[in-house]
Formats: sequence, C-alpha cells, structure tokens
Amino acid sequence: MLAKNTATALMTQGRIQLQGAIAAFTCAACFIIGAVTLKWIAPDIYVFPEGRLRVIEQYGVLLHVWHFIIFPLVGLSVLFLNRTLVKQTTRPLGGFSTLCTLVAYVALCHDIAMFTIETLSNELFLQQHFESHQQLTQQTMTIYSVLIKLRASTEWGIDVWLCLMNVYLLFQRRFHPILQILGIAVGVLGVLVLFNSSFHYLEFTYLSGMIIWFLSVGAWLAIANPPPTHSDTQGT
Repeated sequence: MLAKNTATALMTQGRIQLQGAIAAFTCAACFIIGAVTLKWIAPDIYVFPEGRLRVIEQYGVLLHVWHFIIFPLVGLSVLFLNRTLVKQTTRPLGGFSTLCTLVAYVALCHDIAMFTIETLSNELFLQQHFESHQQLTQQTMTIYSVLIKLRASTEWGIDVWLCLMNVYLLFQRRFHPILQILGIAVGVLGVLVLFNSSFHYLEFTYLSGMIIWFLSVGAWLAIANPPPTHSDTQGT
C-alpha cells in the first residue's frame, strides 16, 4: 500500500511539474512575441497618439490577439507556474509561498484589466465612431492616460513575483543559484525600467532576461525528476 501511495504521489508530482514546464514555455513564447512586435512589427505602438492610431488602423483585430498574448495569457501562465513551484515544497515556507501566490493573482488581475481596457478602447477606434481625426486623437489621449497610470502603478506585479519566487526557490534549493540570481536581477531591472526613464534603453535586456529565465525553468522542469516534497519526507 505504501509503495502504491508513493507511486501515485510521484505521478501527481510529475503531472504538476509538466504543467509548470508548459506554463514556463508559454510565458517565454509570449515575451518573445512581445519583443518581436515592439522591435520590428510595431515599434511605435506606445507612441501616443500617432503611433497607436497607426497600429490600430493597420492591424485591427490582430492587435486584440496581441494584447491577449502579452496580458492575460502571461498572467495565467505565471499563475500555473507559481502553482507548480509552491506545490513542490522541499522546506516548510507556507507564509512565503502564500505571498508569492497572492502577488501572482494580483498580476493576473492587472493583466485582465489591462486587456479589457486595451480591447474596448481599440474597438472604439476600429468602429470609427468619431466625427473628426481631432476628436479621435483626443479620445485616444484620454483613454491611454488611464492605461499609462495603470502601468505605472501595477504593471510591476510580475517583476515583484519574479523577485519573491526566486528568493523562495533559493530557500527551497531548487534549480541553480545562478538562475535565482538572474531572476531577482531581471525583476529589479523591470521595476527600474518602468519607473525610471533613464533605464528605458535596457528594455530589451529586461525582455531577454525574462525569456532566458522562463526558458531555463521550463527546460529544468521538463527534464528533471520531481523533488521529494516536504510532506513526502514527513510521511516517510
């Protein structure tokens, strides 16, 4: 009976770890799509109002898909990855894991709010319910002033999660310390890029670091055996 329970627990841990690997790879893919879009496809998407209006008029519904990828899909993937990492607990850190999960939920809520506002506002522009280009431009500035304030207040949610999760992983002795140091550095850089314009030139360094971290964690989860959890060791 004990062997059967152990085998079942290992299968469950393996399934959870596979879900985490998929979530990590999904996050990396989303950041790659975002970086390619910002670098080559629509570099003026955050230039208000002319750049945003050009992108809306040129790409239309595809812009909705892009916003879904870089906001809700990233948030959901981070939440699933968080679930995998906190469930594979090798040391008792219940309070810290709860904090990581709470920040992941906050980041997801922010991403859903951003996606909703971006989609509804873009749809208004697509429908051309305006009498003149001047009115269209004014409406653009009004709506995107709200978006800019949202980014300045809560977009750092995933960056904070990245810092907290990598501290958590250091305590858990998961992966390699270099990977945790990279994650913390990328999270701190993300906050600096968001709040200090003098760091904006490091935006693609930040995105590259995010991609490397998620790809590394995904590969590690995909190929490594599930670790013995704290509850397993207590049970034995």
